[in-house]
Amino acid sequence: MKLLLVLVGALFSWSVHAEPVYRCGNTYSQTPCAADTAAKKLPSSAAPDAPAGPQGESLCATEGLSRLGLADPEGARVLGVTKLGTEVIRYADKPTAARKFAVRFNPRNAYGGLAGEQVFHCFLSEDGRRVLAVESAPQGARP
Repeated sequence: MKLLLVLVGALFSWSVHAEPVYRCGNTYSQTPCAADTAAKKLPSSAAPDAPAGPQGESLCATEGLSRLGLADPEGARVLGVTKLGTEVIRYADKPTAARKFAVRFNPRNAYGGLAGEQVFHCFLSEDGRRVLAVESAPQGARP
């Protein structure tokens, strides 16, 4: 029995090995990107670089407005963004923890004038880099 366990353990440890990883600018590849590229060993716990782009409040102010379905999202003025904490929402038919923000904005009406202050709620992923949901706040709601 012990011999069988030792053989199985040896088999699994032999089949798990690190392959060389090549850095090509800001990305990593398993194939060399240039002739002078050197292989680099990365630990298995290495985390990817954080993607560039807006996050948190600025993401809600830009992407959140575009998801509201306004006639002119670029013409809307953002008046303020307030973090409201964390809330569990339904995302992909599963309960998901999300960061909740209230965004105060003033959209343009059909004539190009400002229509008056409104509020919507923006829900971001826990890392603050993806908009999970956007919903209009109840009438008269203030952050």
